Amino acid sequence: MSFETTATIASFGGKLLKLAHQYFQAKSTSCQMKLNLYLPPSASSSKPAPVLFYLAGLTCTGDNGAEKGFFQHMAAKKGIAIVYPDTSPRGLELKGEDDSYDF
Repeated sequence: MSFETTATIASFGGKLLKLAHQYFQAKSTSCQMKLNLYLPPSASSSKPAPVLFYLAGLTCTGDNGAEKGFFQHMAAKKGIAIVYPDTSPRGLELKGEDDSYDF
């Protein structure tokens, strides 16, 4: 699977990457999915970091997951990467999708 980096933000010596599926839709959701990935300063291609997946909750995006959870400071100290996925597929045009936030 290929991702496109749409933004890179400096965070506690590491990087918060904003990523999206590149060129295709996810098979499971039939739409493009986005996520944020925090890479601690100690991570490199020759030294991968352990990864924590933070599921922020219903309707949360990778952006507000990183803002609400805000684990980057401690993850930088411990050398842990964090994935903040968008927990809700968006723009599927399902009947009733826009009627309620908890559809």
